[in-house]
Amino acid sequence: MSIKLNLIAPKKKIEDRELFDGKFVSLMYGVKKYSCYPAALPLIAALTPDDIEIRIIDENIEEINFDEKVDIVGITSNTFQSIRAYEIADEFRKRNVTVVIGGVHATMLPEEAIRHADSVVVGEAENVWKEFINDYRSGKIKKFYRSNESPNLDILPVPRWELVKNKNYYFHSIQTTRGCPWNCEFCSVKSMYGSRYRYKPIPKVINEIKRALEIEKKLILFADENFIGNKNYTKQLLKEIIPLKLTYFIQTSIDVADDNELLDLLAESGCRKLCIGFESISESNLRQMNKGRCNKIEFYAENIEKLQSYGFEIEGFMIFGYDFDDETIFEKTVNFINETNIIFPILNILTPFPGTKLRDRLLNENRVLHNDWSKYDLSHVCFKPKLMSPETLQNGYHWARQEVFSYENIFKKLKRLWKLWNKNNVRYWDRISPLITNLSMNDVVYSFPKAINPKEFKNKVEFEINSLV
Repeated sequence: MSIKLNLIAPKKKIEDRELFDGKFVSLMYGVKKYSCYPAALPLIAALTPDDIEIRIIDENIEEINFDEKVDIVGITSNTFQSIRAYEIADEFRKRNVTVVIGGVHATMLPEEAIRHADSVVVGEAENVWKEFINDYRSGKIKKFYRSNESPNLDILPVPRWELVKNKNYYFHSIQTTRGCPWNCEFCSVKSMYGSRYRYKPIPKVINEIKRALEIEKKLILFADENFIGNKNYTKQLLKEIIPLKLTYFIQTSIDVADDNELLDLLAESGCRKLCIGFESISESNLRQMNKGRCNKIEFYAENIEKLQSYGFEIEGFMIFGYDFDDETIFEKTVNFINETNIIFPILNILTPFPGTKLRDRLLNENRVLHNDWSKYDLSHVCFKPKLMSPETLQNGYHWARQEVFSYENIFKKLKRLWKLWNKNNVRYWDRISPLITNLSMNDVVYSFPKAINPKEFKNKVEFEINSLV
């Protein structure tokens, strides 16, 4: 009798309507959801023997049938999803289904995760997944599966994206590297993937891109923590990408602005957006989080304008709550974002995730407020700030978000950005046209601080563009 395996991603419980929860962008781009599919699950499916029947279930787009006849359930989650992951695991175990949990949260707190599962995969799963399956077949599964070495990216199979309900997602997620040599205090990437960059062979990356686009033509997210970690590798990859005529975006460090050859290749190969962790406009904060060497505040504005002159949109990440932040940081950050035309600012509250040096420090200082993991979502205060109260941090965060996403400020930034693109002969219509052509006239686009009528939004965008043509 064949084995039935369900791979599940728990629902993300987002309380507010906001730019990055997908409601705003999904309406503009004409898709049901904005979020990417759970990237780890198609790869786990590809590592599973062919005789096992597999389903991938993303609770964000479909309900879980707990009464479905299934033999194994595999669950992956981040910290803020972990409580829901445990609820799902408990329900299936009540029905005598074998449950295995993995992902970053289970890796950092395996003893917690095993209370809700039959097995926990600690760290990267590729080297131990087949061992787990073989143990299941023999009836001898272990509580914990850990690999003694990092997976060899050269030999990983192509993820089984055909198992994902692709039409519900805005982009494909493709990873070219793992690991990070930086040691940012707030980040758990190094604990999860190690301190050394590992690379997929370029022909393998190209093959994965082609396979993904055969299944569904859409945008590509290169999900590397830093796409330009090895610039020579990146340049060779970009040269191979050019003929594919992609539209894609990347996560990168701000030093991408220092290399004109790299910028030319990114623009020519179809990169449209750069996701950059600026983190703070305080040098003292950057030093404390161990980003002082790579993030130079005095060059922020200059580098942002240079990157925008190439036609790149900037998605800028900022953190509120580090030890040198007082109540003035919110207005200062909002002014910085508006003055530099960062169209997609992602504002986060400092969060002491398990597995980070930040959490160790705050625990030693008795400043962690609670372990309600559902609040560890970067938008709730979970610790005692040094120069303000938790309430001031929470309220300041909400105020800043409303300011940077206000209708007025969005269009001021867009208009200045389009003028810059016009000055540099950038084909800005190619970048903004999806907003116009796919906008729904039957829905309300949600933005801060008020709802925007889609028809009004469309007419406003067309007016601003036509004034520049």
